[in-house]
Amino acid sequence: MSPAPDQFGKMLRRLRWPVVIAWVILVVLLYGAASSLSARTNNDASAYLPSSAQSTRVVVLQQNAAHGTVVDQATVVFTRTRGLTAADLAAATSARSAVARLGGRISQPGPLQRSADGQAAEFTASVTSRTATENSVDISAVRSITQAAGTAAKRAGPGLRTYVTGSAAVTAATAVSSGDTTLLLRALLIVAIILLLVYRSPVLWLLPLLGALGADVLAKAATAGLAGAGLTVSTLSSSILTGLVIGAGSDYALLLIHRYREELRQHERTEEAMAAALRRTLPVLLASAATVTIGMLCLLAARSASLHGLGPVGAVSIVSALLAEVTFLPAILLVLGRAAFWPRVPRPGQPGREDSRVWSAVGRRVSARPAWVTAITVVLLGAACAGLASLYTNGSPTANVKGHDAAVTGQQVLAEHFPSGLTAPLTVLARPGAVRTAAATARATPGVAAVSPSGPLAGYDTLTVDLSVPPYGRQAGPVLRDLRGRLGPDVLVGGDPAVQYDITQAAQRDDAVVIPLVLVVILVVIALLLRAVVASLVLVAATALSFGASFGLVSLLWRYGLGYQGINAQIPLYIFVFLVSLGVDYNIFLSARIREEAAVAGLRPGVRRGLGLTGGVITAAGLIMAGCFGAITLIPTVAVAEVGSAVVVGVLVDTLLVRTVLVPAALLTIGDRIWWPGSGPRRPHPAVSGERLPATVKEGDHR
Repeated sequence: MSPAPDQFGKMLRRLRWPVVIAWVILVVLLYGAASSLSARTNNDASAYLPSSAQSTRVVVLQQNAAHGTVVDQATVVFTRTRGLTAADLAAATSARSAVARLGGRISQPGPLQRSADGQAAEFTASVTSRTATENSVDISAVRSITQAAGTAAKRAGPGLRTYVTGSAAVTAATAVSSGDTTLLLRALLIVAIILLLVYRSPVLWLLPLLGALGADVLAKAATAGLAGAGLTVSTLSSSILTGLVIGAGSDYALLLIHRYREELRQHERTEEAMAAALRRTLPVLLASAATVTIGMLCLLAARSASLHGLGPVGAVSIVSALLAEVTFLPAILLVLGRAAFWPRVPRPGQPGREDSRVWSAVGRRVSARPAWVTAITVVLLGAACAGLASLYTNGSPTANVKGHDAAVTGQQVLAEHFPSGLTAPLTVLARPGAVRTAAATARATPGVAAVSPSGPLAGYDTLTVDLSVPPYGRQAGPVLRDLRGRLGPDVLVGGDPAVQYDITQAAQRDDAVVIPLVLVVILVVIALLLRAVVASLVLVAATALSFGASFGLVSLLWRYGLGYQGINAQIPLYIFVFLVSLGVDYNIFLSARIREEAAVAGLRPGVRRGLGLTGGVITAAGLIMAGCFGAITLIPTVAVAEVGSAVVVGVLVDTLLVRTVLVPAALLTIGDRIWWPGSGPRRPHPAVSGERLPATVKEGDHR
């Protein structure tokens, strides 16, 4: 039996200080564990591969042989347009000697090699790190190598260009100094500005941020624990965690505070107003969080270790955000009382307008011609989907570097002047008795340029295989597939091109499994919430259309606006899960309020009233989520920036067009049949039921 309203209110009042103190203690205790998350992230190639892939097995054998250390390559490239001179070659030789003297974690460089056209030369040195997250080693090493090579190159005079590329240079170019702290501060600043504009209060804007900070510490500590237990947490997942926690937490806070302010105009005591607000919003927040959490957990069906790990990370983020905003936030609001809303303090009987004038006006216009609005919006979103034609995948490591960094330019110079496969060879592991046959088979495979023996590795003999086609291009996949087929399952084919090929194959499988699973799960959850099949189908269809349109628009932005060199094969699934899950979040906010208002006034006025009351909240929530993920785009890694920019575009399309225009128009176009197989919410007359009639609904307007 549920407690009476005054009992619930009294309980909230008694617990307000214990809850606040408990959260402060929890944050202090967990801060150390949360700070350790960055050291537990895994960016090895194996983190993005299924455990059964051949390239994964090769990576694991290499890591075991290196006793847990990670070896990156730094390639120094020299080029002159009209051909290298004798002075240039002397400078390159001097640069190689200077790099050899660096020592430490920088190995003795390989021999200086000159291109066939005489316009370029290169040599390679290895950089050894203790862990895959020890970016400082690569940054320091690349800086030292660049300085040594640059000093030697100056002796040749002007015109000789020098670049440092390779995996070490890529790691250095994409490393984030104090990334977690910087990202958190950026996100908090953006959210603070938006909340100040929304609330126009010197106090109220701070409260959701305090809840989000507590949730961030809780989520990071829990994720660090999961990583310590063996879960793969990539830098991308770690970066997404911060944006997701702060964005989702702020969204939940907006909805709760909006309803609490409504109830403060109906109740004398703040605890009774909070009790009423929680009764109204908690089911909606639970349904919203459950939908996003379950959607994230669908990623456990992915084969890729990083995608598989993102599921629990996302789920932990959402649960942490929900816990903070439904416990800590109500407690601190009750501690501060009505003063939290100063200078616009809501009081009982005081006239006030909680609905948005802008979105109420939009609701009136949408309800006037819902069929036309639905058709026009669908056509516009369909046209935006055409932008998907500009999307293409690129597995090259340099595609993950923003701008025209030396790592990118150096790789382009290598590709122009040296054989295609030289920059990224394959590694073939064969048992000692089978290595000669494997070498002969590899040489006879079309698309293979050269095969050379290497040292033994973990009981295998090693072959280095150079391709005659671009190692990360479309031609490399068929060559790799043919080579593996000829060599058989007992011979392992790895190396960076094989890693990217296996990532692409796993991503295609994960797309085919996870995307339908997420849509079905979301459909079931919304159907249970609304108790209506047709409405659920409409909302999921609108969400899918919103995703397609947003992805099309951001694909055009990446290619023609930002100049990105393609997209990693796994990124679309990251983006799908976030856009669909967050879109459903706003679906639930809107549809639950429409159903509540329709029970009083009927579908048409209920849609107008529901949109007027939630449109402003959804817009503010969308802007906050866009701001949080916008902060992520400043990270120098293209993959992270692509996810961030996609969520920014998707959330804006969703909150400004799909959720606030298309969905209300579609509901009104279909009419009361939207609630099939039920008869829809009951619509008792206010005079009979005792419900207060919304101010925007006239007596008798129960169409």
